[in-house]
Amino acid sequence: MPTVPDDLADRIDRDGFAVVPGVLDDAEVDALIAAVGRAEFEATRLADPASLRRGKSVYGLRDLLGRVPEVRILAASPEIRGLVEPVLGPGAFAVRGLWFDKTAGANWNLPWHRDLTVAARARVDAPGFSCWTAKAGIPHALAPPEVLDAMLTIRLHLDPAGPDNGPLRVLPGSHRLDGRDPGEVAPWRARVRPVECAVDRGGAVLMRPMLLHASNSARSPRHRRVVHLEFASAPLPGGVEWYDEVRPGHGPGL
Repeated sequence: MPTVPDDLADRIDRDGFAVVPGVLDDAEVDALIAAVGRAEFEATRLADPASLRRGKSVYGLRDLLGRVPEVRILAASPEIRGLVEPVLGPGAFAVRGLWFDKTAGANWNLPWHRDLTVAARARVDAPGFSCWTAKAGIPHALAPPEVLDAMLTIRLHLDPAGPDNGPLRVLPGSHRLDGRDPGEVAPWRARVRPVECAVDRGGAVLMRPMLLHASNSARSPRHRRVVHLEFASAPLPGGVEWYDEVRPGHGPGL
């Protein structure tokens, strides 16, 4: 079990993120790499739209909770619940899982942005939800800020992430900015020094979706595998339903 900082919730509230080492041990990391690797291989073989591609290179996978039972079990495990519950409370549940792998064949960079979309069971014309689209057949929409403010993302690193392989960069405190105006980014960057989230194998980055974050291309491309899990603690408003909900005590197929 990882050592959860006593002030974890305070850090997330103040900075919008926290780095927690030693969430998974080597055996758990190896098992996850193997499980997701099998799912990724099958999705690639079948040209499944859940595969995330850059040219011919596959760099990720959508719907990880539904496609990889081991990840579904992990999302409800004591190790992960011990990180989620201090921030979101005991009623929290996983709602989406993604897989990313930055390699020489898929070495990308991302500008400063926030994670503003949620995955839903069906499109509903509800107040605050907009820009509906389908990703791998799953409806997605921009969500109201109050929904995003009550969510938490856990990025589990299956490889070390350091300065040379494009780690996550964040602007501490930017999750408290009002609205989604891109014009907010430049003045915030002028006031706040970006932080690189260096993480060892088996460690995690916890972050609010509304936190401004970015990622440079890797200078020395090699595996930078990440299991990205999103958690919420309440139903969606307006009749919209979460695409998936993984709660403690639920079997891998539920």
